[in-house]
Amino acid sequence: MKKIIIEKSTYLDSVSLMRVSKKAAEAPGVENAMVAMATDTNMLLLKEAGFDPAGAAGATANDLIIALDAADGASLEGALAIIKQEIEGGAGSGEELEYKPRSLDGAFRSRPDLNLVFISVPGRFAAGEAQRALAAGRHVMIFSDNVTVEDEVRLKAMGRASGLLVMGPDCGTAIIDGVGLGFANAVPRGNVGIVSASGTGAQEVSSVLARMGAGISQLIGTGGRDVSGAVGGVTTIMGLEALSADPNTDVIVIISKVPDESTGRDILGIARRSGKPCVIWFAGQEAMPPEDNLIFAGTLADAARRTAEAAGLEVESPGAGTAAGRADDLRERLDPGRRFVRGLFGGGTLGQEAVFLLTSSLDNVSTNMKLPGTALLDDANESVGHTIVDLGDDTFTRGRAHPMIDQSYKLARLAREFEDPETAVVLMDVVLGYGCNMDPGGEIAEALAGLVKKGGSGGPAVVVGLCGTDDDPQGYARQRQKLESAGALVAETNELACDLVARIIGGHHG
Repeated sequence: MKKIIIEKSTYLDSVSLMRVSKKAAEAPGVENAMVAMATDTNMLLLKEAGFDPAGAAGATANDLIIALDAADGASLEGALAIIKQEIEGGAGSGEELEYKPRSLDGAFRSRPDLNLVFISVPGRFAAGEAQRALAAGRHVMIFSDNVTVEDEVRLKAMGRASGLLVMGPDCGTAIIDGVGLGFANAVPRGNVGIVSASGTGAQEVSSVLARMGAGISQLIGTGGRDVSGAVGGVTTIMGLEALSADPNTDVIVIISKVPDESTGRDILGIARRSGKPCVIWFAGQEAMPPEDNLIFAGTLADAARRTAEAAGLEVESPGAGTAAGRADDLRERLDPGRRFVRGLFGGGTLGQEAVFLLTSSLDNVSTNMKLPGTALLDDANESVGHTIVDLGDDTFTRGRAHPMIDQSYKLARLAREFEDPETAVVLMDVVLGYGCNMDPGGEIAEALAGLVKKGGSGGPAVVVGLCGTDDDPQGYARQRQKLESAGALVAETNELACDLVARIIGGHHG
């Protein structure tokens, strides 16, 4: 029994949407459940989940879709009751809840000692909340996206004038005084400070460093637009100044896409004046000889290695090892005709890095990211030839949780790419840490097992770049074991994952 209900002008944030969907799916007799905003992408996902989109005719992106597939009417009604209770905040549970302020003013009165405000509200409201926080003398981390560049410039000028950091908007990761904010990994404290315009770039570097034995003093996120000419690198510069003056930071890492030329000069000038070793990774830029105290890395993993060396650790460059042999075996098992790579990334910077690394060995890579030397997809929902897609792009996250939280679209896309007879390799990132999906490897492993059973041998190879640490809630070793047990080839870094993909494709001629 299938049913679609439209709740007009009803908004739930992405985390609430995932929580409600999960509770509904776990209800007795429910085969499938979807609770999402009625965006174009979610309407497509509704169809792929086996529901008739005609049942949601007339719904807009401001409306909530509830789609249920249940064994019978009683199961359907039971699931609807659970959804209603979850939407209303679990009313009637009988549990005594601790007081939670419902406004910034209430929070400041309740905890006047707190000096940083984390903002995760719809983008159209985020700037106003950030302005209130700054006016109250608090640093700000804006997790929300869809904030205008004009608001970003105004807020950062306001923060700069008051000596307050504005991290974001669209800032996914920070670690301040050992506390992870947004998507952050469980890493030890140490003497490495990071300023990053990329959430997953910072996660990759900090996790690799942790596995090498290095720790983090502070990880300051900036938001992806910070190094643009319009914004001028305000937060990057403030972060560099803070880390330069921090006695607990001996080595600084700068992670970013290639900055605006003038902004880049300002950033490098402050890095030079710090006098501390500064490791710099700009997306798409090859490693270059050092200049004074500036060390230029070619990949995120290379940035971690060079940072560990600057921090005084002995570092061995990891090789492919047994993974190379497995890649050769996977290549030999591919069906004739399979010739394309399909990359599905929740981390936008990891996806960018994959594009830059693979374009040296693959022709005509298409993507939904505006990058030099690549073709822009007409429709990000459809792969063309070699395709690498950032599933965390605003196109996919309006009205639903980020794919590092909710993998439903990623898994649906995995099934579609797996069944395409021209797909040779599916390349994915799996990112662990606080705020992320609690069992991403397990969900992918379960989906892979079903796809292999359905399609038999000769299907595409699956290569996963696994980002995280053993101290993460999901457990690095546990996630790796689950993925490998399902037949995935797991790499310790995004760089190594791309090397393995190139090895498989380079020796396979469909």
